[in-house]
Amino acid sequence: MKNSIIYIFDFDGVLCDSINECMLTSYNAYKNTQLLYIDEIPEDFRNYFYKYRYYVKPAKEYLILCEAYYKKINLSVSIFNEMKILYKEKMIIFEKHFFSQRKFMQKNKKLWLSYHKMYNHSENFVSQLSSKFYIITNKDYDSVKILSKHFRFNDKIKKIFSKELSNDKKILFQHFFDTVFIEKKETRIIFVDDNEEHLVRLKFFPIELYFAKWGYAKKQRYNSFKEINSLAEIK
Repeated sequence: MKNSIIYIFDFDGVLCDSINECMLTSYNAYKNTQLLYIDEIPEDFRNYFYKYRYYVKPAKEYLILCEAYYKKINLSVSIFNEMKILYKEKMIIFEKHFFSQRKFMQKNKKLWLSYHKMYNHSENFVSQLSSKFYIITNKDYDSVKILSKHFRFNDKIKKIFSKELSNDKKILFQHFFDTVFIEKKETRIIFVDDNEEHLVRLKFFPIELYFAKWGYAKKQRYNSFKEINSLAEIK
């Protein structure tokens, strides 16, 4: 019987809803603008971004959403992957603009924080945890620290494995197992993510994988992983 649990959470789409901030940052990076309010972004672009956000893993892939929107493309996984190859070089340039725009917007900290919200059930679950947990995310370290402090759970985080190490969750988990001492073989290691492709890459690790249905994808294509509607459903 496994009698202890290590919780590991993705950040965006599991603990925090950052979709509006990512959308505004992406739009500004792509259009070379410095808009500050969500309603300044064309409604059609917003709807498109909300619909296809879940295809994106590292931030550079937001370029694909922008390009596909202006080319009036109905995205699919195969088309998205083809575009990643086609725009490989442009994504590298776009990523620099993306994080430059984020730094600019973070200067108005109050406004930048307003683009985010914590999922209620995640906030409740985290606040009631007696042990600390880990974050493994494609988000940048500084943003996770700022937001976790703002939402008052910074002291609950044991360690953050973020995009500065890698944009690949598999590599991030390799860092986790290389650096975190697991005290007992009986320990359950639980990871929650809202991206099925991330979970697929992790299924050979000794961890329990959960798909967050409240995140950006809402559903799996292959229903390979345990689905939960809130963190409280983890058994």
